[in-house]
Amino acid sequence: MPMPAEVWTRRAHRFAFLGNTLLAPMTPDAAFGLDEAFWDEFAAGEAEGPSIRRALERLKAYTRAAQADGTGLEDAVRRVNVEYARLFIGPPKPAAPPWETMYAQAGQVGEIGFGRATVAMQNLLAEAGLVLANENNQYADHLGVELLYLAELCQRCAAGAAGGPSAVAVAPETRGDALAAATVAGAVADEPLGCEERLRAFVREHPAAWAPAFRDCVAEAAPDGYFAPLTALVCDLLEDL
Repeated sequence: MPMPAEVWTRRAHRFAFLGNTLLAPMTPDAAFGLDEAFWDEFAAGEAEGPSIRRALERLKAYTRAAQADGTGLEDAVRRVNVEYARLFIGPPKPAAPPWETMYAQAGQVGEIGFGRATVAMQNLLAEAGLVLANENNQYADHLGVELLYLAELCQRCAAGAAGGPSAVAVAPETRGDALAAATVAGAVADEPLGCEERLRAFVREHPAAWAPAFRDCVAEAAPDGYFAPLTALVCDLLEDL
């Protein structure tokens, strides 16, 4: 049975938020992930599996702990951003590199940041009529970019399910206010495959193929931080598609 348009739209919003979160440090005026009510809203409308529920509960527990220490939102945001920098930026190098190319060999994290996966993602964005506004010169195979591309595919599936054209641009409200480092935005292109078939092929060949190894790197480097449950949630949502 085809997925209703509202389900695809909800998934688009979810993946856009997660992609934005991985692409840029948190700001106090967009610290949605430090609001327990946000995660309740994030879960609304879906019959979540147990692994997704566990990841959401871990994120809610993190927000409660961040608020309970009495240091205020700005300090909580600063702690998240210190973790962000250590995991995804360095120095001396990221503890959990966020680029697909770095995980090209099973069980190993590589040292080269530009490779076949980068080119493949550049081609997918171009074929979909999308452009990457890339202030920080991120490679196209950054997990955040892949999740934004997935959000766009979800939006196209939503448009198709609603009876409209399946090729639509990402709307600003879907990308979310948390976006700071990069934006996937763009025009349209006819889909050579069915939308859901294209989406699931992309997930299988790209984020789902390496996000678990990335999640494991995050969990090893910062097991009690914000990004361990967040990257676990990413993997669980990808698996649920």
